[in-house]
Amino acid sequence: MQEIPQLPFLGDEWRTSSGYTKTLSHVPKVMSQLLSSYSGIPKEDQLAHVQKLRDAAYAQHPYPCMGTFRFLDLDLARHEAYMEHVLAPLCQPSAAGEPEPLFLDCGCCLGQELRKLAVDGVPPRRLWASDIEPRFIELGFELFRDADKLPRDHFLCPGNVFADREDTVGDQLAVLDDRVTILNISAVFHLFDLHDHPRIVDRCLRLLRKDTGRPVLVLGSQAGSREPGVQRLFHGTNSRPFGFHSGESWEALWRGVCGQEQWRDKVAAVEVKAKMFWRVRNQSPDTDEINILTDVDCDKDRNPLQMFQVWVTFKSGP
Repeated sequence: MQEIPQLPFLGDEWRTSSGYTKTLSHVPKVMSQLLSSYSGIPKEDQLAHVQKLRDAAYAQHPYPCMGTFRFLDLDLARHEAYMEHVLAPLCQPSAAGEPEPLFLDCGCCLGQELRKLAVDGVPPRRLWASDIEPRFIELGFELFRDADKLPRDHFLCPGNVFADREDTVGDQLAVLDDRVTILNISAVFHLFDLHDHPRIVDRCLRLLRKDTGRPVLVLGSQAGSREPGVQRLFHGTNSRPFGFHSGESWEALWRGVCGQEQWRDKVAAVEVKAKMFWRVRNQSPDTDEINILTDVDCDKDRNPLQMFQVWVTFKSGP
């Protein structure tokens, strides 16, 4: 097995620096509009509401996305593929006799992306989500106050991306095998060692529809690196590897799995698009709170993020 480079150790300092923000001055503009229009929460009540829910989630699962309020950023709606390749097909009526397109947010956190899709016009019956943490699902319903708007049985939990293909007992995701036309999987791969990533790709491929005759889409964003490798977060017994990809290694991962014995006769083509970017937060509550900067605009010493699209076309017929 090829040795994986070890990137610099990040340590526990993320809890008190870049990985944790104690309070917010305001709820970001886009999320504030969502809470107002969809959840009916007045703007003056939103900050306390969000803070309370964040603290409850972080107390159980201290992920940086919780610690820094990153779940408020609604990354999917900022993805370059959102309008044309996510929202448009999900809002398009299906032809007679044609199965409806289905969207799955794998690793949905509090389900914020699903709520944005619902507000943007996607029929709730087409929306599915999964997470490994049941408490996140419940907190999502509390955050958005929408138990009467979205079907709870479309939130699959625990959704285990490592479920064995030979033993589907207890695999909540199995109900969607061969049914998903658009799969969002953001901030998931980088939580695991690079050696684990082929198993996650395999699980994604099993979920995708294979009878459309057209490319189906996997998309998202995640922490990236100019050189692929592993960083270890936390100290002592809590230490764990986080795996990061360059554009080249990300493409190689998908092509490698699609070329394995179980897929090579089923996959006709795979197209991988990935770009590095940086997210910069503005401080004003009256402006779009996130700026997306390209590689040429940013300090080369900073770790980038990676936005990706993976288009998979399956072979038709036996």
